[in-house]
Amino acid sequence: MKKKILYIVLSVTCMLYLAACSDKAKDSTPVSVERQENSNGSTSITDAPVTDAPAIDVSSADTPASDIEDDVRYVLMNIPYGDFFAAEFEGGEKVDAVTSATKNKPSNENLTGGTYHLEDNSMILGVSYPVMVSSDITLDENLKVEDSTGLLAASDYSYAELTDIPAYYKELTVSGDGKYVFGKAQGDEEVLSGENVKVNTATNWGDYEIDMDQSLSELTVFAAMIRTTDGSAYGFRTLENLWRGFEIAFATTADYKEPHGNTVSYIPYADLPGKTVEEITLYTTSGIKKMATSLYLPLKFNNTITAANAGTEDKLTTVSFEGFPADYDFKYDITGAGTDMICSGAEITWSEAMAGTYTLNVSDNSGVYAPYSTKFVLSTDKVVAVAKEDGIEKASDASEEEFAEFIKNITSYVVNGEEVAATGKRGAKIITEDGSADKTLNKVFTEVKEYEIIVRSAGYPEVTFKVNITEVAPTEEKK
Repeated sequence: MKKKILYIVLSVTCMLYLAACSDKAKDSTPVSVERQENSNGSTSITDAPVTDAPAIDVSSADTPASDIEDDVRYVLMNIPYGDFFAAEFEGGEKVDAVTSATKNKPSNENLTGGTYHLEDNSMILGVSYPVMVSSDITLDENLKVEDSTGLLAASDYSYAELTDIPAYYKELTVSGDGKYVFGKAQGDEEVLSGENVKVNTATNWGDYEIDMDQSLSELTVFAAMIRTTDGSAYGFRTLENLWRGFEIAFATTADYKEPHGNTVSYIPYADLPGKTVEEITLYTTSGIKKMATSLYLPLKFNNTITAANAGTEDKLTTVSFEGFPADYDFKYDITGAGTDMICSGAEITWSEAMAGTYTLNVSDNSGVYAPYSTKFVLSTDKVVAVAKEDGIEKASDASEEEFAEFIKNITSYVVNGEEVAATGKRGAKIITEDGSADKTLNKVFTEVKEYEIIVRSAGYPEVTFKVNITEVAPTEEKK
C-alpha cells in the first residue's frame, strides 16, 4: 500500500514539473547562433534572436594572451616603406627607399634606429616593425635572423621572433597572388601636445621643416605621417625627412638642393604648400605617438631681396625686392645693434648703429606667403680691438659694447696663412668672449710653436696677434 502511494506522489510531482517547464518555454524567444566575417578578416560570433532585436557583437572583447598564443605569433620584420605606409593612407604604397650620399649615417643606430638598409649603407629600405602572423601563414625560414641586430642589413621581409606580445604591431595577411600585405598600425597610441609645433621655411634641409618639441629627441623615430585638413596624408622617412626625433623636413620643388648632394623626393610633397597640417603621427621604437595641430604651410616663391652695405655714419642704405606677388602685404623687421631702424620698402634708415651684420626680415601680414630675409653689413673705420699676448683686447677709446660686437661678428681667422671659419662643423671659435685665444683647439693648434692669427670681424678693421702653443691639447674621446 505504501509503495502505491509513493508511486502516485512521484507521478503527480513529475507532471507538475513538466507543466511548469512548458509554460516557461512558451514565454521564451528562440535564439540562433550566427557566425560572420568582419571587414578586417576576423570572425565574430553573435547570439541573434529570431526577432529583429539587435545582435550583440563580442569581436572587440579583450583576448587573454594565453588564448591567442596557439593562433598567432609575433615577429619583428623588415617592411619596405611602401608596404608599411600602404595601409596608413591612400597612395602610401608609393613611398620609396632613401638614398644616402653619406654612407656612415644609415649605419648609425642613433640616427636610423628602427630601419634597415643595404649592406653598403647606400640606401635605407624600410622599417623593422612588430608583425602579428596567424598560424595559417608560413614564413620563409631562410629569412629568419637571430635578433633585431641581424635585421639591420637583412633583406625585405626578414624577421626575428618576438617572445612577448608587442604593444603595437601590424597584422600580416597574404594576397591571392602570394604577396605580403600589412594592415594598419594598431596598438597603444600616446597623445602628445602639438602646441609648440612650428614651421620653418628657411631651413637648409628642405623647402619646409616642421619643428616639434626638442624633448622628442629622446625618441627613436623611424617613420612619420601627417594629415592635412583637406583629407590628404603624407609619409616621411628617416634621414631624408626625419632628424633627431623632432624635425620633419621635405622638399616641394625640383629647385631644392640638399647640402650633402643627396637626391631627395619632392613630387610626393609638391601639393603641400598652402595646406594646413592637422595631425602628426610618429612611429617610434617605443610606440605610436600622435599630436593634433593647426599648422599652415605658407606659399613660397623665388625672389631676390637686396640691401646694400653701408657705413654706420651714412644713416641710410637702399633696399629692393624682386619676384614678390602683387598681394604680398609687407611687414618689415630689422635685427642688429642699431636704434630707430626703419625700412620704407625702398630705404633703410637709422639714427645710431654699431658696425656689424644686420638682418632685414620681411613677412606677409596676411600669413598666406612665407617670410624671407637678407643680410647687410654696416662698417666703421674705428679700431675697437687690438692685439695682446695670446689674444685681443678692447682698444682704449672703444666701449665695452663695441668690443662685444666685434667678437660677436667674427666671421673667420687666418692661421699661419690658412683660412679657418669661425662657425660651422669645420670651423673653430678661436677667440672667446673675453678676447683670449682658446689654446685647447687641437684641430687648429696641432703643433708646439708660435702661430700668427688674423681676426676678421664683419664691419670692423682686422686685428693680428700671436699665440704661443707650448703643449698640444689631448683629443677628447667620443662618448
